[in-house]
Amino acid sequence: MRTAVIAISASLALAAPAALSAQPPVVLVQAGHLSPGEPGYLAQTGASGNPFGLESTFNRRVRDAMIKRLKAAGVDARRLAARVEPLGVAGATFVSIHHDSPGGAAMVGHAITGGNENYYRGEGTGTARPTPYPNSGRHRTPATKVSPAVERTSAGTARRLSAALKSIFTPANGARGRFSGVIPPNSNRRMNHFYGFYRTTARSRVIVEVGAAPDDNPFLAKVPLISRTLATAIISDLKARKLL
Repeated sequence: MRTAVIAISASLALAAPAALSAQPPVVLVQAGHLSPGEPGYLAQTGASGNPFGLESTFNRRVRDAMIKRLKAAGVDARRLAARVEPLGVAGATFVSIHHDSPGGAAMVGHAITGGNENYYRGEGTGTARPTPYPNSGRHRTPATKVSPAVERTSAGTARRLSAALKSIFTPANGARGRFSGVIPPNSNRRMNHFYGFYRTTARSRVIVEVGAAPDDNPFLAKVPLISRTLATAIISDLKARKLL
């Protein structure tokens, strides 16, 4: 009897990692600038002029379509608005969806180590910097950290998303503007120190500017194509990380 109990216990111990790995990966998809806003950034309401009007409307459409595709692939995909709730939410991946303003570009940024989130004047105006202005709006605390491991994983996710976006950001699909790919660290503080990266403990954290309005409006109108492409890239990234 004792031998049988030991054998059963051993088999359960061996099964435990498999049971844990069977949990679907959590992917947090944020619609940038969608109300409710993030304290300290409430003045940043996004661009306009896309085929759906406000940037937040475009971002929400892409986010919701991505959520459906991710869930169909077995991912625990969760919707986020501009205010990340709950503060410090965990996940495999955090991705924030945006589009740029006139003269901007399609590009992908990711969390980097060093420094911290951006501070602006008031609730989000003026030049981004790593320390508060005297009149900076109050930020929610505590902020989360970006470790070297998070930066490495985020960079890999960003490369896959960029390659996927580049494949469809073509004149044939209505893209008329620039494609900048994965932006270098410290090249765009607004993106690489995006506040959302400091509101989650996700192991990978990226931000996507899908294109620029109104330059790329014919492309931005293709929400099914954009959402399918980005969701597929995230799924491929999860598989490469052996999470799916």
